[in-house]
Formats: sequence, structure tokens, C-alpha cells
Amino acid sequence: MSGGMRPFLAVWALLAMLSVCWAFATPISASPDEPAHLVRAASVARGEWVGTPSPDGHLVSVPGYVARTQQTTCFAFHPELSADCPAAAGAPQDDDTTTAATTAGLYNPVFYLAVGWPTLLLHDDSGIYAMRVVGALLTSLFAALAFAVLWRLPQRRAVVLGFAVGVTPALLFLGGSVNPNGLEATTTLAVFAAMIAAVLDPDPARLPRRAALVAVAGAVAVNTRGLSPLWVLLAIALPLILAGRDRFAELFRRRSTWIAAAVVVVATIAAAGWTFGSNSLLNSVENPESTPQSYPGTGTNPLSGFWVTLVRTIEYAHGVVGLFGWLDTPAPPEVFFVWAALVGALLLAAFTLLRGRRLAFAAAVLGLFVVLPPVLQAAYITGGGIIWQGRYAMPLFLCLVIGLAVVLGEVVRPDAAASWWRRLTAIVVVAIAASQFYSFENTLRRYAVGEDGSLKVFLLGAPPWSPPGGTLLWLALAAATTAAGAWLAIRALRRSEATVAAPAPETAVGDVPPKAQTQQP
Repeated sequence: MSGGMRPFLAVWALLAMLSVCWAFATPISASPDEPAHLVRAASVARGEWVGTPSPDGHLVSVPGYVARTQQTTCFAFHPELSADCPAAAGAPQDDDTTTAATTAGLYNPVFYLAVGWPTLLLHDDSGIYAMRVVGALLTSLFAALAFAVLWRLPQRRAVVLGFAVGVTPALLFLGGSVNPNGLEATTTLAVFAAMIAAVLDPDPARLPRRAALVAVAGAVAVNTRGLSPLWVLLAIALPLILAGRDRFAELFRRRSTWIAAAVVVVATIAAAGWTFGSNSLLNSVENPESTPQSYPGTGTNPLSGFWVTLVRTIEYAHGVVGLFGWLDTPAPPEVFFVWAALVGALLLAAFTLLRGRRLAFAAAVLGLFVVLPPVLQAAYITGGGIIWQGRYAMPLFLCLVIGLAVVLGEVVRPDAAASWWRRLTAIVVVAIAASQFYSFENTLRRYAVGEDGSLKVFLLGAPPWSPPGGTLLWLALAAATTAAGAWLAIRALRRSEATVAAPAPETAVGDVPPKAQTQQP
């Protein structure tokens, strides 16, 4: 097995297993707007692309057990309640076709087609769990592809650390739910990873594979959500900041580059055609009679929308780390502390040690992460109110964290055998692994027994709600997978830098001579 295939398979297996744990440990209908997405996916799989407008959303025909999910959310925004929420009286619970409304009826159908097909084969709640598993496999697949392409760069240890910080509990949770956010984030990351690898490593033999990843991931990404083409554009453009004139020209002389660009452009035109043709971004503003959705702040001026979103940047950042359920179940405070410390340390190191194009790259990606959400909210608030949520910026967060780790890895190359490095990496990895498991356990416990329920009942008794297989099964699987991931990460971080052919720094980036680079701390 090739050196690139083994890490790809390992990362895919680990991330997929963790997302599957979230998929089964999260009650049905307990992720953001999941009932609407479930109905949308089941209807698209049956060839119903839009449905009929109504005051409750678009009416479509779906199996009864899918329609029922809209009536089993009594626990949402009530942390004291377990997820033991029986369907409303008279709600359909079988596979007979019935009519249901979805507020996602105008969304791009690509994601829903990809995950909705299990409902054609399974005829009860197992079809919903199967949709989640398919989504988890796809989301983790593109994350693993991004890791694999960056693993071939010399700064492997930086890639490992960057991914450990970037793959937050929120990403795994979204990947294990029927929601396009997770797939949007990892496909955008795959585009970004392939681009940054192509810029930093001039090996022409690897460019076709990287271009192919840009083409495939980019074509999927632009068709996940209405704003996705913007994230893909940034994922392509930001790494080019690192390219000198010669490297830029070399990339665009290659046939594979133009083929990838053509594929992404065609896919973007198709995505824009659906978005503007269906008016999915502005339908709730222009046709309020055909949707029940309404948001506070409608009529507010754009400057106020910009300011409100800007000052809430840290609050929104919680959404990319650990807001679960209907964003009503936060991770424990210790989890946010760990990620704040690690991201803060990464930013401090970047703006202290980076120079030239690397520093410009760091400033650009951080600036966009902070400023772009307020700009987007300012453009929407007058007609549609305050709609921004932290999870929407997940693609930019992944590019920020992993991009900074990669460029820092070029100038900071500690001795893998040094005692301080071994202690530091062990502390970081163990802290991340513990935070991942604590987020999972805390969320599962909230749904099994309620926020203030008994830990003894949760672990050893008969909790009011439990996932298929019971709570202990998924706790054990999550613990084992997290431990395996931590062990593999520490092992990779302690190995010597691989002898991968790399360009001289001034050729690849053009701002730090090789001698000066080796003398960095």
C-alpha cells in the first residue's frame, strides 16, 4: 500500500467512525433544521425536486416515518427534557406516502440526492440513520482526501496538528446529521488543500491528482449550499497569495489546471442557475407567504447588521467548535477553552514568525473569517433579518486553522526527538481527544436523561431515551476511536520529517532564504 493511501484510509476510517457515533447518538430531529432536510432528501430521492409552495413551506410526498420527524422535537430548546419525545397523536409512523412541508424545498438538490436514496430501500427509522451514515462517509471522505494531499508535503507534523485542531466536535456532529453544512466544509477544505499543495510543491507529476481533487471537490462543494461558490472561490484564491510570479505562471501553463478550472466553472454556473432560478436565497424575503420562516432584525439598516455580527464574532465562533442539537446544546466550557487556547496560540505564532507572502496569507484568511460574516449579514438584514450562525463559517475556519499550520510548518521545524516537543504534542493531542469525547458524552447524556439527569441512570440504569444499541455501546465506540486517533497522531508527530522532495523556499514562496529558514525557532 502506498505511503499516501495508508494515511488517507486511516483518517477516513477514524473520522467516519466518529461521525457515525454522532449519527446514532443524536436523536432523530435533533440537529439544526433536520426535519426539513430529511423531508427534502426523501422527496428529492423520489424525483420531487421542488414541491408545491404553501405557508408552511414546500409540500412534497414522503414516507410517513420521515414526515413524522417534524412532530418529534419537544426536547428542542428544553435542556431539562430527555429526547423521549413521542410523536404527536395521529402522526404517521409507517412507510405509507404522505404529504409534508419543508422549508428546504428550494435548496440545491445535489446533497439531498446523495444522502436521500436509503429511504428507497429502508422503510422505518433505519432509513434516517442510513441517510446520516451516508452523509458521514461523504463528509469524512473529503476531509481524508484533504489530509492525504497535504501529507505529501514535507511539513507533515504541522498537517497533523492542523487537522487535530480543525476537526472540531461540531464538524463531526454536522457530518453525522442530515445537513449540508458538514459536506460543504470538507469539500471546500479539499479544494483548499489541493491548491495549497500545488503552490508549495512544484512537482509536476503530482499536479494532475491535485487538479483532479480541485475539480471533483469543487464541483460538489459549489452545489451544497447557496453561499458555497463564495467559499470555493476563496479556497482557490487564498493559496495563490503564497505563489511567486514564476510559480503562478507555471501553474497556469499546465493543462490539468485549466481542466480543473473548467470543471469548477461549469459546476458553479449550474449551482448559480439553481440558486437564482429557484430564488432560494431570497425566497423568504420576497415571498413570505410561502414560508413560515421569519427572523428578528428585519428592516434594520446594513451598518447595524454589520456591527452586530462583528461584535458577536467570538460568540459565533462557538458554532464552529461545539454547538449541538438545535444549537441549544453547547459543549462544556472546558472544550471551548481548549480550542480558544490552541487557535490563539496558532494565531500568535503565525503573526510572530511569518514574513512576506506567508504573513500576507495569514492576514488574508484571518481577515476574511472575521469580516466576511458581518458583510454578508449586512447585505441580508434589511430584507431578511439576522440569519447568521457560526456553523456557516465552518469552511473558512478549516482553511484558517489548517492553512496557518501548513505555512508555520515551513518555518518552524522542531526536532521530533526533543523532550519539549514530545511533551507539548502529547499535551495538545490528549487535550483535543479528551475534549472530543467530553463533548460527545455530555451531549448524549443531555438527550438520554436531560441536562440535570442522573449520571448513574445514564451509565448503568434505564435512561428515558437511548440510541439504538444503548448508550454504553456508543460511548465505548467513541472512546476507542478517539483513543486510536490520539495514538496515531502522537506517533506521527514524533516521527522524523519525511524525506519528501520539496522546492527551495524562495522558489515556492519567494520570501525567506533557505539558510534563514533553518534558523527559525
